[in-house]
Amino acid sequence: MLSNVELLEGRHRLEGFTCGNPPLDFWLQNFAASNQQRQFTRTFVVCDDDKVVGYYGLGPTVIEPNAVPRRIRTGRPPGLLIGQLAVDSRYKGKGIGSALVKDAFLRCVAGADIVGGRAIIVRAIDEEAEQFWQSWGFIPSRDNSSILIRSLEDIRAWLSGRGG
Repeated sequence: MLSNVELLEGRHRLEGFTCGNPPLDFWLQNFAASNQQRQFTRTFVVCDDDKVVGYYGLGPTVIEPNAVPRRIRTGRPPGLLIGQLAVDSRYKGKGIGSALVKDAFLRCVAGADIVGGRAIIVRAIDEEAEQFWQSWGFIPSRDNSSILIRSLEDIRAWLSGRGG
């Protein structure tokens, strides 16, 4: 039985996770826990009996003003970074990826409501990831197509059913 999305904890088993993209597997198994412990990121997971089958990383970032449309930028506005997102290959097609994205959106909006923020940023690891994030309404930055951005205003509208 799959868990809800939850914060990575010591009881979660990371070994054997394979999403088909070795750098994402490596990050989960070698950096997720230590980055969380050192307050760099938070990692949220979906598990099958405490075995991680999907995850994403979330952390703060700043937005380079020249990389985004004028409606998002003002100085160097704060944003939230979805640094990684992956689903174990054996669990693809079960809605885990969509659940992780929606959970990330909800957490980003809640965080921005507390501390501020203008956008969600993702750094796509490859062209397939770029297309995935574009399907969620993210637009490439002006100077790097692997950095994609979506305003929190758009995310709020989408979550409330008012936006596309």
